[in-house]
Amino acid sequence: MQTDITSILRLNDWAGRVVLAFYGIGTAIVAVLNLSGLIVPGLGVVAILLLWGGLFVLGRPDAEPFRLSRTITVIAVVGVVTAISSWNIADVDNPGYSTWPLGAMTFLLFVLAQRGRRGWAWIGFGVLAAISLVVGVVTEQDTLMVVNDVVRQAATLLIGTLFALVLRRSSQTITSIQANQLTRTTVAAASAAATRERAAQNARLERDARPALERILQPEPLSEEEQQHFLLLEATLRDGIRASGFSSERIAEATREARERGLTVMLLDDRGSELVDGERDLVEAALLEQLATTADGAITARLSPHDRDEIATIVVEEGGEYRRVVVTHDGAEVTHL
Repeated sequence: MQTDITSILRLNDWAGRVVLAFYGIGTAIVAVLNLSGLIVPGLGVVAILLLWGGLFVLGRPDAEPFRLSRTITVIAVVGVVTAISSWNIADVDNPGYSTWPLGAMTFLLFVLAQRGRRGWAWIGFGVLAAISLVVGVVTEQDTLMVVNDVVRQAATLLIGTLFALVLRRSSQTITSIQANQLTRTTVAAASAAATRERAAQNARLERDARPALERILQPEPLSEEEQQHFLLLEATLRDGIRASGFSSERIAEATREARERGLTVMLLDDRGSELVDGERDLVEAALLEQLATTADGAITARLSPHDRDEIATIVVEEGGEYRRVVVTHDGAEVTHL
């Protein structure tokens, strides 16, 4: 599960951009309708364009925390819009919606906080508050009114900051629960796989070893054919212990047939962990091919440690010549030595 607030709120995809666009459209409509309430209407148009610039930057795909260069760009937009708008209201006592830049800039900082830059969002708000107060003093506005407007916007940003913190903590809690559940599921799956493997090994021993043991306990001497059969059986059982990664029915059968033809087969497992299904299929296909096509000589197959690029190596000696088969995730590569 994603713990990134940006991903949870879908600020990186079209849904988040649609929300930002709707806010920009609504605010732009309000701003255009109130241009007549400004001393210099042209600066109101500039403020609208800068607002859209800030929304565009905040809608850019980025991981959490938001890229610092983009963060500073958003804060610069907040500072510039506040600076050109705070003194540009024609009727300070009855401004109407001409004060829209204050709320719009706070919204930009709100979104910035959701994108993982909560501290920088408050720095930006400090810039907004300082410019508003300075302009209010210079233009002889009612200081208490300016402070009241700034404090009301601070409440909006505070809610956004707390929302981001609560959402992050909740997502981390849910992720922790899911991780624990996944761990339990993995352990249960591994335990079930081990149980199935033990059952298969027991069934194999019951099928192959029990008749041999019962025959050995009989008083009659063993024939040469039986002795040869028991030697092959002993080798097969040893493979199951020494090379458990090769312990599939198809490999066991092919190995037994190869030994009956006179091949010397050595299976080794240095992996230290289970093969996944795709890896097992690749190794099994390569080994079965060599067991089936080698007429005489020796085959040594080795599962590589799990941190190696190759999954397994197979060295074949046939007629005094050697070839090496390297099994990787891309397939098997044969090299004649």
